[in-house]
Amino acid sequence: MRHLLRIAGLDRHELRFLLDRADHFKARPLAAPGLLRRRTVLMYCARPCARIRVPIETAVSRLGGTPLHAGPDPRRPGRVGRLGEPSQVIGAYTALVVLQICDDAEAVRFARAAHVPVLNALTDDHHPLQALADLMTLREHLGDLRGRKLACVGPASNVTHSLIEAVALTGLTLAVAAPEGAGPDPAVLARAEEAASGGGRVIVTPDPYEAVKEADAVCTGAWPVSRAATAGLAPYRVTADLLAAAGPDPIFLHHLPLRRGAEVEAAVVDGPASRVLAQAANLLPAAQAVMEALLTNRLAASR
Repeated sequence: MRHLLRIAGLDRHELRFLLDRADHFKARPLAAPGLLRRRTVLMYCARPCARIRVPIETAVSRLGGTPLHAGPDPRRPGRVGRLGEPSQVIGAYTALVVLQICDDAEAVRFARAAHVPVLNALTDDHHPLQALADLMTLREHLGDLRGRKLACVGPASNVTHSLIEAVALTGLTLAVAAPEGAGPDPAVLARAEEAASGGGRVIVTPDPYEAVKEADAVCTGAWPVSRAATAGLAPYRVTADLLAAAGPDPIFLHHLPLRRGAEVEAAVVDGPASRVLAQAANLLPAAQAVMEALLTNRLAASR
């Protein structure tokens, strides 16, 4: 694998391999200290986010490398074109590029021109690294994902899209409860259905209680800040009652940042079902696993 821009770029064997390697790095954080020795990783952030930057920087450090930071021309936020000719320049300086930008198409154009591997750490439509951390967390607490059910409640997001592509390869059922007009991209749903080699399936419903029925895990993400944007979202708040409507002893996940009392009750996120801190911590070994795979091309051998 040359780049990781979205989960759809993986097959089920490759996804399992990455999850297994993430488990390995969690158990042995310094398992590959020389992989990036005397090498640099460019972190190009048009939308800086500390909860992503910190684990990625730490992953680079644990692999022996040095993270470098760059950003877009402030007159053209979100674009990578001002970096210059990546195929001729960036590869001469760095071993790998990590992107946090807005436009998925921009990430694809950059990766096509780059002479080094590219990792999508966050775009508007996809968040493969978070999806890997989520699946890693689910495996830690549920074991084999086949036959398990995850419910995502609230407006669909980039993480929702990456999870849709991921569960299609795992045998996991994903139920998405979103209000009208805020559901997943139909194109993502269609491609995931075509790629469902692992037996996973996706259900989309406007009813959050229907989505969480018999769920082993319930997740949500940050809501918009403005009142106008959150009008009508109250039924999608993850409350103790909604969690109780799921299967026995469900766990709760959240794609940070969170606002207690908005998309989730404090009693849920701070309660015994919450795995939010473990989920956030798993971004680090997930990043190590992906970087190792990109730099060594070990995924090909996993098939």
